[in-house]
Amino acid sequence: MKKPLSAARAACFALLLLVSGLLVAAEDAADAGASFNYIASTLQTFRGSGRLVNNPGIDGADLEYFIALLEEAYQGFSRDFNSESAMCRFYRDPENGRMTIQDRAQLSYSFLRDPAARLEKINLANADFKEAVEDQFGRIVLENINVVKQNSVSYQQLPPSGFDEAAMINFLDAMCS
Repeated sequence: MKKPLSAARAACFALLLLVSGLLVAAEDAADAGASFNYIASTLQTFRGSGRLVNNPGIDGADLEYFIALLEEAYQGFSRDFNSESAMCRFYRDPENGRMTIQDRAQLSYSFLRDPAARLEKINLANADFKEAVEDQFGRIVLENINVVKQNSVSYQQLPPSGFDEAAMINFLDAMCS
């Protein structure tokens, strides 16, 4: 017969589970952010040059489909905060020009989901992106993307939850322009 856990051991075990869950969530969020940066920077570069820089192994015949997959993934990540979103429409609306920039930014940002739901949505979009890449182009292309995305940089970012006023306004200016 097993001995029941003491209260202290049970609390320690619960704390360990909580910390490990937070670490996994932080890793998932970092991976989703890297995927978003890869997608945004690859699309921006492709639109500007017509070339796929840091090609993960896509041949010419698959290029059009790969770009369409990136466009779809970008929409999955950014639907709530891209330039066509309700958040950006409110932020740019001339009717709201009488508000202070801080008030307009605060109200615009309130259109986003709460941080937990936003993180869940972003992680789901990341999982969908990786699954679509693997299904359509194979594990090798996905692994190549996972390597390249670690160094991808984009002026577009996912909306974090701990913004101060200046960072919130900068985020809105970047995404809603």
